[in-house]
Amino acid sequence: MDDAIADLDREVMKAFGRVYILTRSDGSTADIVGVLSREVQPAGVFEAVQSQTTFTAASDFPLQRNDRVSTALESWRIDRKLKDDGHLVQWSLHAD
Repeated sequence: MDDAIADLDREVMKAFGRVYILTRSDGSTADIVGVLSREVQPAGVFEAVQSQTTFTAASDFPLQRNDRVSTALESWRIDRKLKDDGHLVQWSLHAD
């Protein structure tokens, strides 16, 4: 069963993943494949909303808070881990 989930995660990354540039806190860079998602979520009473940007990547590529994920046009700073199922990890991002 675990192999089937790992295979499904690889297929999801092939279909939806894009290549981003990862810049570590120490300045080193690498390419990383992931899925960037932007959502609007309720933020409290009176129908207030806030936008949230998340980044999902394979768990075998460890990320840390304050690492940066970027494209040629935009850059985001990794804030905190939201979910980790052992195969894919979802991180909260903040725009730089």
